Amino acid sequence: MGDCFRLVDLPPELLVHIFTFLPRDAIHCCRKTSRYLYQTIKFSIELRYQVDREFAHVTDNPASLLPISERIAKLGARESGFSTMTPSWVRTIPVPFTTAGLYELSCGLFWLGESGREALRYIVLPNEPPGPNPSPIQWERIALPSSRSRIIDFGLAIDEHDLVVIATFTPTAPIAQLDALPLRRALAVSSGVVKLEFVTVSSPNGPHPQAKGPIEFPATQWGIPSVIIETVGDILVFVAAYPRVPIVPDHVYVYNWKTGSLIWEITAENSTYFGAVFLSTGVLMLPNTTTATLELWLLTPGQTAPVLTLHLPRLVPGIRIATMTARGEPNPSVSGRRNPAVPFHSSVEDSIIVFNITFPAPPNLFTPIFLFFAHRRALLSLLAAHPTPGDALDYADWGPDICRWINAGGLVTDWITTTSGQRCIALPARETASFLVLDFNPLTVHAASSVLPAEDDPFEDYGIWAEAVGSRLPVHVVSSRQQYDSYNGVSLDDARIIAFKKNMLRQLREVDVYFFG
Repeated sequence: MGDCFRLVDLPPELLVHIFTFLPRDAIHCCRKTSRYLYQTIKFSIELRYQVDREFAHVTDNPASLLPISERIAKLGARESGFSTMTPSWVRTIPVPFTTAGLYELSCGLFWLGESGREALRYIVLPNEPPGPNPSPIQWERIALPSSRSRIIDFGLAIDEHDLVVIATFTPTAPIAQLDALPLRRALAVSSGVVKLEFVTVSSPNGPHPQAKGPIEFPATQWGIPSVIIETVGDILVFVAAYPRVPIVPDHVYVYNWKTGSLIWEITAENSTYFGAVFLSTGVLMLPNTTTATLELWLLTPGQTAPVLTLHLPRLVPGIRIATMTARGEPNPSVSGRRNPAVPFHSSVEDSIIVFNITFPAPPNLFTPIFLFFAHRRALLSLLAAHPTPGDALDYADWGPDICRWINAGGLVTDWITTTSGQRCIALPARETASFLVLDFNPLTVHAASSVLPAEDDPFEDYGIWAEAVGSRLPVHVVSSRQQYDSYNGVSLDDARIIAFKKNMLRQLREVDVYFFG
């Protein structure tokens, strides 16, 4: 017989290329088979980067110009910094304008709305330490073209489309009538037109070239609505509701934002929908407060009902949910431009979704607030396991093993931009408090010593749920050594904790950027 071919006879560079197709655990197994493979794998910078990325659940950015050795160093510094809550550096950024209640954090940009709601402001968050004489960070400004219009809210799709979608309200009443009222009151009582404007983020901030034009809705007599805007690929989800006008139903619109064509639309009882999350490019999740469920919808034409409904724990008769929001970062993407300054970003598939649930406050008591978390991948797996349209699952059949519930009554919950990848930032509502980071990466949890124990029923005595609230998703909690006495809220992205300082008038005046990496 001829000579037997052996894997180790291949050139090292070809072996390394083959091993790049293996998962992390398989690479570790190959290391143990021979001294030659051990040395080949150990000294391969490509395989080290792949193993480190899999452990941290991040995706490489092929547009990055950094060599692999620097990417490894940055990823290691980031993971080490978050694991011990030790930032590489801190920078304070003034907010030199009066803000409105609008904000967003995405793709390394931090956004605020100007008072008066006629413009948005944003900064590019720093990636490098400030140095001894740092140049001031400039707030860019995107103004509305019409002086009569006011910004309701906005949504971002920066990496994919260089896009900000701005929902505006233009009163139809004469200006003289509105000038006699404060802005908020004027918009609340005025009839007007709601419009979606599509604007480029990069200069000169004009109409987006891929959008056919603004999307305009029929005139409303109920004033300014509460809205949700989410964009992935060509799909735009727009939710419009009037919580203060009980007779007006909620509307959920799904559009192709480039052509302006409506894909499907549903209506629901007032105050049903307060959040919307893309689980994937083809699946939308709508938390339903009326039925206490999570609805999974397909983003294909003609949908009239969710393909899968996930029930939350049964409520005690007479108890109802007031609001339920949801958020996951980053969003899925069909394609996109990547910032070459960012070598890697959190995996979309492995990221967590955070749900914020509030209940009507009992007399003379605080509003009950709860958070619960689930991995995006776990929710999609439920859909794969129950593909029959119209299926519904009780919480006991889907939730306890993949969810973690937290009583958030003692936390600052004013800011929704608290998750990035598998991490969540929390700030206790005390005069002096530490930052808390909840890490849901199962590999980190496995290696950690401070893991919150699983709880079959963490809320047994709250009188809200009529069944056990299983809460067994493992989580590792890290607390900063330093305590802070001046922050009114915190946000999180892939590499930063952003902490907010307000003045005596509750106006945002500074943001402190804590950089990890």
